[in-house]
Amino acid sequence: MIPKISVIVPVYNDAQRIGKCIESLLQQTYPHEKYEVIIIDNGSTDETREVIKKYPVKLLIEDKIQSSYAARNKGIKNANNGIIAFTDSDCIVTPQWVREGVKALVSESADLVGGKVEFVYSKHKTAAELYDSITNLQTESVIKDRNAATTANLFVKSSLFERIGLFPDSVKSGGDIRWTSEATRTGFRLVYAPNAIVKHPTRRLKELLKKNYRVGAGIIELYINMRKPLSKRIFLILRLFLPQRFSYIRMIVNLRGAKNFNKKLLSMWCVAYLCNISKVFGILSSLSNLLGCRNKIQSNRLQKMPLKR
Repeated sequence: MIPKISVIVPVYNDAQRIGKCIESLLQQTYPHEKYEVIIIDNGSTDETREVIKKYPVKLLIEDKIQSSYAARNKGIKNANNGIIAFTDSDCIVTPQWVREGVKALVSESADLVGGKVEFVYSKHKTAAELYDSITNLQTESVIKDRNAATTANLFVKSSLFERIGLFPDSVKSGGDIRWTSEATRTGFRLVYAPNAIVKHPTRRLKELLKKNYRVGAGIIELYINMRKPLSKRIFLILRLFLPQRFSYIRMIVNLRGAKNFNKKLLSMWCVAYLCNISKVFGILSSLSNLLGCRNKIQSNRLQKMPLKR
């Protein structure tokens, strides 16, 4: 019996790429009557919704919470199938993506499957693009080293959301790693599917710095939600002010089998440092907002206290 599957894609102001993503999802080798595509617009202000309406997919709106995880949660609540797959609006899935993901779930008696992410470069491979491709979305190593996976390419039995709960919707980055880590700690099995392939564009420097800023802000949000004291993490945060060792960049390049990147090692090392600094700014911004909220709450409490005569 072929299982039914719901594919969930959150999107925000991505009118230029969401169409190609949807087209790739509609061209799957998996029986079309056995899967549905759910696109959740997260409050776009461009032409994204108009583009989505051109395709035979289910369009949902999540404009109350600005978070891709809140958008995914909306999709999960509206999905009725036993398997849920996730990818992103800037991704192109291969024709066998759904079939291979489901195959891994069934054949390996798994509860979660993380698929392979292949990077697509621009005509001129910049140092930022090269650095992005060797450090981000490394599904196989993340599954092996951290027993977690990202929603850029993820298949999940829907029953897990009933057991564990939905994604943390108050965070903007890292919620998928946190949720899949919780799933594997609970005892659910996560495996890697190298043939369930999603193609992801590499980020140029500006996009990469924005991502690291979000990651930095997400670090604080995750620590707070997980009730981890920030004092014990301050050393790790301070280390971000220091550049990574040059030998570390070379090691990662060799580990990823990308020796042809060696000509741009120095440039990649500089990109790595800029990413660290951007992450620090994200952390400081998140801390500033947190302290501001606490001061506001404390001020409101003092105003409401009755005056003693």
